[in-house]
Amino acid sequence: MAKKSELLSSSKFSTKAGIPASTVSKLIREGKIKAVKKSGKWMIDPSQLKAKAVTKASKISKPSAKKKPAKSVPKKAAAKTKKPTPREDKKPAVVKKAYSIAEFAEITYLTEKGVTEWLKTGLLTGQQDASGDWRIDAANLEVPNVRRLVREDRIP
Repeated sequence: MAKKSELLSSSKFSTKAGIPASTVSKLIREGKIKAVKKSGKWMIDPSQLKAKAVTKASKISKPSAKKKPAKSVPKKAAAKTKKPTPREDKKPAVVKKAYSIAEFAEITYLTEKGVTEWLKTGLLTGQQDASGDWRIDAANLEVPNVRRLVREDRIP
Protein backbone atom coordinates (compact mmCIF):
# COMPACT_ATOMS: atom_id res chain seq x y z
CA MET A 1 0.00 0.00 0.00
CA ALA A 2 1.06 3.57 -0.56
CA LYS A 3 1.48 6.34 2.00
CA LYS A 4 -1.61 7.45 3.92
CA SER A 5 -1.72 10.78 2.06
CA GLU A 6 -1.87 8.96 -1.27
CA LEU A 7 -4.78 6.69 -0.34
CA LEU A 8 -8.24 7.36 -1.74
CA SER A 9 -11.55 7.02 0.09
CA SER A 10 -13.99 4.61 -1.50
CA SER A 11 -16.13 7.50 -2.83
CA LYS A 12 -13.13 9.24 -4.45
CA PHE A 13 -11.93 5.89 -5.78
CA SER A 14 -15.35 5.22 -7.31
CA THR A 15 -15.33 8.65 -8.98
CA LYS A 16 -11.88 8.11 -10.47
CA ALA A 17 -12.71 4.56 -11.56
CA GLY A 18 -16.06 5.59 -13.01
CA ILE A 19 -18.03 2.96 -11.09
CA PRO A 20 -20.64 3.25 -8.33
CA ALA A 21 -19.46 3.38 -4.72
CA SER A 22 -21.55 0.30 -3.97
CA THR A 23 -19.56 -1.62 -6.57
CA VAL A 24 -16.31 -0.51 -4.93
CA SER A 25 -17.59 -1.78 -1.57
CA LYS A 26 -18.60 -5.07 -3.17
CA LEU A 27 -15.16 -5.49 -4.77
CA ILE A 28 -13.50 -4.82 -1.40
CA ARG A 29 -15.74 -7.36 0.36
CA GLU A 30 -15.00 -9.95 -2.32
CA GLY A 31 -11.26 -9.30 -1.98
CA LYS A 32 -10.89 -8.25 -5.61
CA ILE A 33 -9.30 -4.94 -4.64
CA LYS A 34 -7.11 -4.30 -1.63
CA ALA A 35 -8.16 -1.68 0.92
CA VAL A 36 -7.46 -0.70 4.50
CA LYS A 37 -10.04 0.54 6.95
CA LYS A 38 -8.94 3.81 8.59
CA SER A 39 -11.22 5.66 11.02
CA GLY A 40 -14.21 3.71 9.79
CA LYS A 41 -13.58 4.42 6.09
CA TRP A 42 -12.12 2.19 3.43
CA MET A 43 -8.91 3.67 2.05
CA ILE A 44 -7.67 2.35 -1.29
CA ASP A 45 -4.32 2.69 -3.01
CA PRO A 46 -4.62 4.47 -6.39
CA SER A 47 -2.73 1.57 -8.00
CA GLN A 48 -5.88 -0.50 -7.49
CA LEU A 49 -7.51 1.55 -10.27
CA LYS A 50 -5.66 -0.75 -12.67
CA ALA A 51 -6.98 -3.93 -11.02
CA LYS A 52 -8.67 -6.34 -13.39
CA ALA A 53 -11.97 -6.28 -11.43
CA VAL A 54 -12.09 -2.46 -11.51
CA THR A 55 -11.49 -2.21 -15.25
CA LYS A 56 -14.10 -4.90 -15.86
CA ALA A 57 -16.64 -3.12 -13.62
CA SER A 58 -15.96 0.24 -15.27
CA LYS A 59 -16.68 -1.27 -18.71
CA ILE A 60 -19.97 -2.66 -17.44
CA SER A 61 -21.13 0.57 -15.77
CA LYS A 62 -20.23 2.84 -18.70
CA PRO A 63 -22.73 2.81 -21.57
CA SER A 64 -21.29 1.74 -24.89
CA ALA A 65 -20.82 4.45 -27.50
CA LYS A 66 -22.26 2.07 -30.10
CA LYS A 67 -25.68 1.93 -28.46
CA LYS A 68 -28.33 4.20 -29.85
CA PRO A 69 -30.22 6.39 -27.40
CA ALA A 70 -33.68 5.13 -26.54
CA LYS A 71 -36.48 6.69 -28.50
CA SER A 72 -38.66 8.93 -26.43
CA VAL A 73 -42.34 8.07 -26.36
CA PRO A 74 -44.68 10.96 -27.10
CA LYS A 75 -46.71 12.03 -24.07
CA LYS A 76 -50.03 11.16 -25.70
CA ALA A 77 -48.86 7.64 -26.54
CA ALA A 78 -47.45 7.18 -23.02
CA ALA A 79 -50.81 8.11 -21.50
CA LYS A 80 -52.60 5.50 -23.63
CA THR A 81 -50.21 2.68 -22.72
CA LYS A 82 -50.67 3.00 -18.95
CA LYS A 83 -50.12 -0.35 -17.31
CA PRO A 84 -52.44 -1.29 -14.46
CA THR A 85 -50.92 -1.48 -11.00
CA PRO A 86 -50.75 -4.94 -9.43
CA ARG A 87 -53.75 -4.16 -7.23
CA GLU A 88 -55.85 -2.88 -10.16
CA ASP A 89 -55.70 -6.08 -12.16
CA LYS A 90 -56.64 -8.16 -9.11
CA LYS A 91 -59.86 -6.25 -8.42
CA PRO A 92 -62.90 -8.38 -9.11
CA ALA A 93 -65.47 -7.11 -11.59
CA VAL A 94 -68.34 -7.87 -9.21
CA VAL A 95 -67.89 -8.02 -5.45
CA LYS A 96 -69.92 -10.93 -4.14
CA LYS A 97 -69.12 -10.65 -0.43
CA ALA A 98 -67.78 -7.90 1.79
CA TYR A 99 -66.79 -7.81 5.45
CA SER A 100 -66.73 -5.13 8.11
CA ILE A 101 -63.37 -4.25 9.65
CA ALA A 102 -64.21 -6.31 12.77
CA GLU A 103 -65.29 -9.32 10.69
CA PHE A 104 -62.16 -9.15 8.53
CA ALA A 105 -59.98 -8.92 11.65
CA GLU A 106 -61.69 -12.07 13.00
CA ILE A 107 -61.00 -13.97 9.79
CA THR A 108 -57.31 -12.92 9.70
CA TYR A 109 -54.54 -12.43 12.22
CA LEU A 110 -54.75 -8.68 11.62
CA THR A 111 -56.12 -6.38 14.30
CA GLU A 112 -58.88 -3.89 13.51
CA LYS A 113 -56.25 -1.14 13.53
CA GLY A 114 -54.10 -3.20 11.16
CA VAL A 115 -57.01 -3.73 8.77
CA THR A 116 -57.69 0.03 8.81
CA GLU A 117 -54.02 0.80 8.08
CA TRP A 118 -53.92 -1.72 5.22
CA LEU A 119 -57.02 -0.10 3.74
CA LYS A 120 -55.39 3.35 3.95
CA THR A 121 -52.17 2.15 2.31
CA GLY A 122 -53.98 0.25 -0.44
CA LEU A 123 -52.95 -3.25 0.61
CA LEU A 124 -56.65 -4.07 1.00
CA THR A 125 -59.51 -2.99 -1.22
CA GLY A 126 -62.90 -1.97 0.01
CA GLN A 127 -65.58 0.70 -0.06
CA GLN A 128 -67.10 2.96 2.54
CA ASP A 129 -70.86 2.77 2.86
CA ALA A 130 -73.15 5.77 3.39
CA SER A 131 -72.53 5.77 7.16
CA GLY A 132 -68.73 5.83 6.63
CA ASP A 133 -68.13 2.21 7.68
CA TRP A 134 -65.70 0.20 5.58
CA ARG A 135 -66.73 -2.92 3.68
CA ILE A 136 -63.69 -5.00 2.74
CA ASP A 137 -63.89 -7.07 -0.44
CA ALA A 138 -63.79 -10.85 0.05
CA ALA A 139 -61.38 -11.08 -2.90
CA ASN A 140 -58.68 -9.71 -0.55
CA LEU A 141 -58.59 -13.13 1.12
CA GLU A 142 -57.02 -14.55 -2.06
CA VAL A 143 -54.19 -11.98 -2.27
CA PRO A 144 -50.93 -13.75 -1.24
CA ASN A 145 -49.95 -11.21 1.44
CA VAL A 146 -53.37 -11.55 3.04
CA ARG A 147 -53.83 -15.27 2.33
CA ARG A 148 -50.93 -16.11 4.63
CA LEU A 149 -52.70 -14.25 7.46
CA VAL A 150 -56.06 -16.04 7.16
CA ARG A 151 -57.04 -18.08 10.20
CA GLU A 152 -57.79 -21.54 8.81
CA ASP A 153 -60.42 -22.25 11.46
CA ARG A 154 -62.35 -19.04 10.65
CA ILE A 155 -62.66 -19.26 6.87
CA PRO A 156 -66.28 -18.48 5.93
